[in-house]
Amino acid sequence: MTQRNTVNCLLGMLGTDVHSKGIRTLARILDEAGGIDVHYIGEHNSVEGMVDAIIARNASIVGLSFSSAAYVEYTRQLIEAMKRRDLGHVPVMLGGIIHPDDLDELKAMGVAGIFGAGSRTADIVSFVQRAGLPAEA
Repeated sequence: MTQRNTVNCLLGMLGTDVHSKGIRTLARILDEAGGIDVHYIGEHNSVEGMVDAIIARNASIVGLSFSSAAYVEYTRQLIEAMKRRDLGHVPVMLGGIIHPDDLDELKAMGVAGIFGAGSRTADIVSFVQRAGLPAEA
């Protein structure tokens, strides 16, 4: 059961992207960091399936990993679907192979954190702990 001041982090991959080693490693690291409940839902998720998982697991932050070029469109679809389901307040972070030319567009659509190749693990953990902490009621 999630306790107060615990981050509820949902991690997964959209579409046909299958290079999951990085996100599986991140799931373990976040789990070991303390104060973060990690829900890794694997590969091949649909946008609507991801939104359903956000609701079912009461996620306070969502992390996606991509190694394919479809990340801009999938991210746009996810954020739009989240807004339609009143989940626009849930931060979304991306990791994997993210081209620098896409950073401004991703930020403009509402991506809260972007962690490409070479990102420091400590920076990702700190971001999740800070951005995913539920707001005080």
